[in-house]
Amino acid sequence: MDIVRRTLVALEAAGADKAAASFSRGEQSELNVDAGRMSLYRTTVNVSLGLTAHVETRKGSISLNKYDDESIRVAAIEAVSMARSSEPDPANDISPARPLESFSAGPELPDDAAMYSRLKEFVGYAAERYPDTRLEQCILDFGQGRSYYANSNGAEFTERSGSYSFSAMFTTKDGTKASSFNYSGASHRNLDTALKDWASVDALMKQSTEQTSVGSIEGNFSGDVIITPDCLGDFISFIDGVYISDYSLITGTSPWKDKLGTPVTSPLFTLRSQPNGPGIEVGYSYTGDGFRAENCPIIEAGILRNFTLGLYGSNKTGKPRCPSGGGAPVVDAGDTPFQDMVKSVKRGLLLARFSGGSPSDNGDFSGVAKNSYLIENGTIVRPVGETMIAGNIGKLFREIRAVSRERVDYGSAVFPWVLAGGVSISGK
Repeated sequence: MDIVRRTLVALEAAGADKAAASFSRGEQSELNVDAGRMSLYRTTVNVSLGLTAHVETRKGSISLNKYDDESIRVAAIEAVSMARSSEPDPANDISPARPLESFSAGPELPDDAAMYSRLKEFVGYAAERYPDTRLEQCILDFGQGRSYYANSNGAEFTERSGSYSFSAMFTTKDGTKASSFNYSGASHRNLDTALKDWASVDALMKQSTEQTSVGSIEGNFSGDVIITPDCLGDFISFIDGVYISDYSLITGTSPWKDKLGTPVTSPLFTLRSQPNGPGIEVGYSYTGDGFRAENCPIIEAGILRNFTLGLYGSNKTGKPRCPSGGGAPVVDAGDTPFQDMVKSVKRGLLLARFSGGSPSDNGDFSGVAKNSYLIENGTIVRPVGETMIAGNIGKLFREIRAVSRERVDYGSAVFPWVLAGGVSISGK
């Protein structure tokens, strides 16, 4: 805490009326596989000091990777100067006083031998089980970080967190034909589980072997999509960006800006933000704007319970601040087994990856269905390529007809399969 407390003193000495400082030091030990071979082990260290100065209602911020007294003094003067030259905005503020709270989770040091053993085990498994599948890149790392926050109102937090993260990207080649690349990964506090069983890694590698020969869908139709857990995170990000986050609410473009406490999606859909668990293994303890992170529902049985506004967005719009900061998403499991969801689809897609731009301000989206499958008469028929999908994010979530019992745990998120209708699907 000494560094952030010294930084506050420097900011106030430079003329700040209110001030906030954050300091983080992260150490990452990383083991890599490139082109199917274990290729690199390295450890990197990152240090960041952030300073925020408020002069009346003006704000200036700066960050640096040094924390000696002279560097802090110079940065504090610059932050105050930036504040004085910025536009006044009454929404600028810092969090209220809160006694020092300290949090700690996960191991403090990596188990290098276990990391090597698990990654070697995974490479061997992939080569034996999926000999035509090429591991383009796999990264297993251990990250251990300490972060500190303090502001001039008296709010103080410290946090130490250690966790392992694994990601795998792969393609399959069959003669002259090759699948589109795919990937998955997760974060966990330990290495007790084989890497093939993290997130959807094994399932997607198996699917990759089926996707070397794909065909487009004939014609255009309005059909169903079963959004897989690996793809659902993208659509939840679209919900956040278009409907419930700072930008869309401050600018007034959000179609849900007046919908707090009212139904916005199917009652089958519940989205929670759980930085403190129990659904989330690798979460966080405090928000970037200096509040204790508290679990909260975002959408509960279809009803919008919270926006994901930070302190500034809350002050700017007059709407309540999100108690959790909006991260660590968990979607509640439903009552429908995945196979029963498939059986209920007359014609549609199993949507495993979406490649497209950000939706428009009203939620309209379009893009390419990647690594996906055609479903006809309750059966997954074949993988598809060159297939477009289009729709509206809000309408899609209102037309959810089923949520799977099964879910995939990514460590920092937990998602099921979701079945919704009314999506435009088009081929050549």
